[in-house]
Amino acid sequence: MARAYNKKVCPRNFEAGQLVLRRILPHQIEAKGKFFPNWQGPFIVKKVLPNRALYLTAIEGKMAEMPINADVVKRSYV
Repeated sequence: MARAYNKKVCPRNFEAGQLVLRRILPHQIEAKGKFFPNWQGPFIVKKVLPNRALYLTAIEGKMAEMPINADVVKRSYV
C-alpha cells in the first residue's frame, strides 16, 4: 500500500524567495469559524532548513520567530 501511495505523491520543494500561503490551523487564534479563510499570506520564504522546515517573512519584512513545517504551506502564484 505504501508503494502505491508514494507513486502518486508529488514532493513540494521550496526555495528562498518564493511566495507561499500558510494554513490557519484549528487551534490558532486566527481560526474563527466555518466561513473564514483557511489560508493566510502571502509570505516570503526566508530560509529553508534541512528537515523541511521554513522560516517565513511577511511582505512588510517582519520575520517569524519560529520555523514552520513545510506540510502546512503551499505555493502562492499571486
